[in-house]
This record gives sequence, structure tokens and C-alpha cells, in this order.
Amino acid sequence: MPVGRSRASLIALVGAAVLTASLPIQSAAAAPRRSKGKASQARVVVAVPDSATNPYHEFFHAGGSLYKNSKPSSVTPAVLKEFGIRKSNIIELTRTGDFAKDFAKDKAQFDNIKKGQPYWFKGTNLIGISFNADKQRLRPDGSSSAHGVGTTGAVLAANPDAIVVSVDNTNDDSEKWAFTHPAVDIVTTSYGPATSIPTLNHLSYSYTGVVKNGKLHFGAAANDPTVAAFDETAGPWWSIGIGGFEEGDTEGRQVVSGSFTDFVGDFTQELPYCRNCEEGMDFPSGTSFASPRSAGTMSKILLEARRAAGHKGGVVTKGVKVPAMVEGKKALTNWDLRRALEEAAYYPSATEFSPGTGEGGTFGVTSVPVNDAAPWLQTGWGVITPDAKHGVIKEALAHLGVASKPERTKGAEICAFMTAQIEVRHGYYDNLAASGESFGTTENPYVYC
Repeated sequence: MPVGRSRASLIALVGAAVLTASLPIQSAAAAPRRSKGKASQARVVVAVPDSATNPYHEFFHAGGSLYKNSKPSSVTPAVLKEFGIRKSNIIELTRTGDFAKDFAKDKAQFDNIKKGQPYWFKGTNLIGISFNADKQRLRPDGSSSAHGVGTTGAVLAANPDAIVVSVDNTNDDSEKWAFTHPAVDIVTTSYGPATSIPTLNHLSYSYTGVVKNGKLHFGAAANDPTVAAFDETAGPWWSIGIGGFEEGDTEGRQVVSGSFTDFVGDFTQELPYCRNCEEGMDFPSGTSFASPRSAGTMSKILLEARRAAGHKGGVVTKGVKVPAMVEGKKALTNWDLRRALEEAAYYPSATEFSPGTGEGGTFGVTSVPVNDAAPWLQTGWGVITPDAKHGVIKEALAHLGVASKPERTKGAEICAFMTAQIEVRHGYYDNLAASGESFGTTENPYVYC
């Protein structure tokens, strides 16, 4: 049964996987293509299958703790058209600070929400769609988990200009919609089995979404030290697995999150994390929030690349041999974006480590310094963060040819180690995971270092 990955639990470390290195394979960059027609306002869409968000929270609105003196304005008429959202599917919220009274005035709008139809919460960058069978669709009242509030918030904290779709539920229908809807660029998931024990399967339609439809998938590793390669959420070679790092706290690797992940992200963040409320922040911990923060960071990279290229709309799938996330002055695929992020992620130094509890609470004492001699053993390609001081976004854009020349690249030993992991994951999902979409396939669009 899938479980949210918002709280870490100490579980005995499963045996280490034997990773055998293989020679790096070179992949040619996509040929540039010219944009057709005039460029319109660039946009990026991140889908978050989870429990529903709370659109009443000040964090998501103009003048709130995120937008301050600006306002969310990414949901344009063109975006509403992409999602087929008409006037009847626009929810106008009453927000006076008294949630009970405000929701009572708006209740009829939520009662009329239909399964499988998208709705826009006016005044926000939030769109919602529910696959719940009952009438509790996209409702912020009641006793539902606040997990989806935190995960949607983590995306926007990394990129306030992203459009976030709160996909209410974590069933096959919600996953199919997220991975197949043409307007969605990036999917981030923060749930899965309690450990990374092999199940011979993966999230529904994730292979289709990434390999066939050209999207990116960020998956949260389990909140235990098990090997992420075999995890349904973080393990597939086409998915980007995220472990935990205590950014801005101990600056250490969180040992109670999956081993051998692609990257690590901030394990403990200050986020909106409440229902029945319109304000107040909390410090939830887990890869549940590291993954959407990482997806949000990538969405910022993609958005800037699209702006530079004059890209219109979402992933281009018609008239191209390979789906293009960016089309215009430069054509870029999801694999190109992933490769750039691999080079751009940063390695923290052991000298930055500061033991203690801090915002991470008890998880502050389960983080360890990153070994300067071989940081990739603990953090994979490195830490993903939108924080400008670490330059991840700038570096990724440089590697994509959008900005100035790159200032850092990863060495051959890192390449060999990470290539070995991809080969292990290919071996498992293509030859052993009999219930998965890639079983028996030979496709290998991953861009090697």
C-alpha cells in the first residue's frame, strides 16, 4: 500500500547493491529547430499526485509569505484553454482569515466539483483535479492529510512562477492523468512502499510519461537507508530519485533516506502544512518534500530555457522524432534537461556540516557530513536547490547553452559511478521487473555523461 514519505523511520539497512562500472556512452545533443509563429508567455506545469492542497492558505496568494509584494499570475487564458477550464470550473475563494466562515460561503463550489475535471483556484497558480470516488474532492476542510499541502507548497517555494496541479489521490487514474496529460511537463510523487523492497513494478504510466511523452518525473526515495534502485517511486532509470539533505540546517546527508539516489534535496523545509486554516507554517520532514522542491527547481530551469527560446506551450510531441521540452532557438529534450542538472548539482563540503537538531528536529541528529573525497557515494550527482548562492539553476542553464559558459563539471570517477547505477537500474526494470512498462524493452534514451 503506498504511503506518504513525509516522516523518516529508522529501518535496518538492506544489503548494499553491487554496482559494476561500465564505459560512458556519448549522446549527441538535439539539433536546434526554429519556433513556428510568435512566441507567447512561457509557462511550466508541475503535477503533484497526493492528497489535495489547501488553496485558502496565504502562502499561495498575492501579499502572502511567498509572493509578498507580487502576485501569482502564471495561469493565463491560454493555460485555462490547455486544461479545458471554463468559467464554471473556476473557483473563487472567500478569504477573510476565518476559515470556517469562509469555507461555509464557498462550500457549494466544492460540492459541485466533478471527478476527473480540472479546476482553477482564482488568484493562485494552483489548479486542482480529483480522482476521489466520494464527494470530498479537493476539499480543504475535514480531516484529510495535509501532505498534499506541503508537497504543492514545496514546488512553489522553489519556483513561485510554476503552475502546480494538485492531483487529488494516488491511484492509477491520478497517475495516468499526470503522466499523459499534454499540458503537464513535470510530475513529482512522494509516496510508495514503506521500504525499497523490490516489487517488480513501478508507478503506473511513469515510463509512458517520461519515455513516450517527454516529461520529467521526480520520485521520493523511501525514508530509510534501503537501496533506491529497486524502489517503485525513485528507482526506475527513467525517473529521478531524490534522497534527503539537511540544507540550511546541519548541511549533512540525511541517513534515514534512500541510498544511491540520483540526487538529494532539502529534507526539512518551512512550508504551509495545515488544513482548516488560512495561515501558519510548519517544518515537515522527509523525502516527500525534497522531491517536489527538486522538481520545482527543475521547473525554474525549464521555464528560463523556454523564455530564452520563445517556447510556446508544453512538451512538443508533434512533428518531432523525440518529444521536445524546449523548441525554438534551441531544441531540448527531457534527457537534455536531466543531463544538465546532473552537471549543475553541487557537492557540499564536510566543513559546512554543523551537527545538532535545528529545524530538522530529531532528524538533525541523523544527518552526517558529506565526505569531501567522494561525495557522490552519499549524494549521487549532488544537491538540488533553487538557492542562488549554490548556482544550480545558473549552472544548468549554462550547460544547456542558454546562459554563459559552465563553471563546473563532474569528473570521470563520478561519471563511472553514476553510469554503473543506471546500468543496474536498466537491468532490473528491463529484465526483472515483470509487472513494469519497460519489461522486455531495449529503449535507452538516457543521455550518459
